[in-house]
Amino acid sequence: MQRAFQLLEVIAAAPQGARLSDIADAAGLNRSTAHNLLATLQDLGYVEQPSRGGVYTLTDGLTELARGSSVTDDLLREQFHPALKRITEQTGETCYLAVPASGDYLCLDSVEARAPLRLTIPVGGREPLLGTAIGHALLAGRPDVCRRLAADRPAAWEASADVVEQVRKDGYALDTGDFHVDISCVAVPVREGDRVRAAIGVAGPTTRLPEARLRQIAVLVRKAVDEARHA
Repeated sequence: MQRAFQLLEVIAAAPQGARLSDIADAAGLNRSTAHNLLATLQDLGYVEQPSRGGVYTLTDGLTELARGSSVTDDLLREQFHPALKRITEQTGETCYLAVPASGDYLCLDSVEARAPLRLTIPVGGREPLLGTAIGHALLAGRPDVCRRLAADRPAAWEASADVVEQVRKDGYALDTGDFHVDISCVAVPVREGDRVRAAIGVAGPTTRLPEARLRQIAVLVRKAVDEARHA
C-alpha cells in the first residue's frame, strides 16, 4: 500500500505525466515492481497510460472517492447555484448539477421546479453514467472514464458509445424517456479546457419536455454555463 501511494505521489508531481523509468527511480523501486504496481493502479482506475510505453498520468479516481464533500465540489456549487436557480425560473423544470463518481454521477446541487408534477433529484443521489443524459454529458469530455467503462462494462459501453460521440459534436445530451419512463432530460457539460468537470441537467415530465423543447433548453443552459464560468 505504501509503495502504491509513493507512485501516485511521483505521478502527481509531474503534471505532464511520468515515464516508468522516472517513476521507478523516484520511488526507489526496480522497474518490474513499479510496473506491476502501476498495472494494479490502472486496473483500479487511479492512473492511466494513454499510449503503450508512454507516460503515466493520474485519473480523477481519487477525487471521485470524496465526491460531494471536497472543497472543489463546494466551489462548483457556489459557482453554479445561481445559474441553476435562473434556469429553473426560465424553464419551469428541475435543474441540477452533477459530477462523475466512479461509474455513476452524483448530484451536487439541485433546484426543484414549482409545478405540482415535478422531478425531485436529491442532493447526494447517484445514478449510472451509462444510459443517462447527464452521464453521457460527463463522459463526452472524460476519455479516461470512457476507457475504464469500456473495459469494465463492454456491452453497456457499446450501447452508449455512439451517443457519447454525438454529445461531443452537439455539446449537449438528450434523454426522451429512455432511462426513466415518462421523464425527459437535457444535459450540458461544464468544461475546463478539453475536460468536463461537471454537467448541468434539466429534467421533468416528457409531456412538458418533447425533443424540440429539450433542444431549446440546451441553448439556454449552454448560455447560462458560459456566463457562470466567466462571472
